[in-house]
Amino acid sequence: MSAPAGRGPTSVTIVRRDGDPFETESLESAAPAEEPAHVAILHKLFYDSTVDLGALVRIEGRTYLCTRTGWRIVPSSPER
Repeated sequence: MSAPAGRGPTSVTIVRRDGDPFETESLESAAPAEEPAHVAILHKLFYDSTVDLGALVRIEGRTYLCTRTGWRIVPSSPER
């Protein structure tokens, strides 16, 4: 992934390529991905079929989950 001019490389890690879409339902109401650069990366990964529903992707330390209602921010928890 390329970074915008003037910034260093963006750190992108695919934690899980897919998962159980029914397990993702609990996070469908979580905050949506809103950072434009992150959204662009997440959409590219999905539309290129690199990831699917249930995927977990970490970008610059923030973790996102692919749900039926779009990319959602995974809330931080003590075990993460």
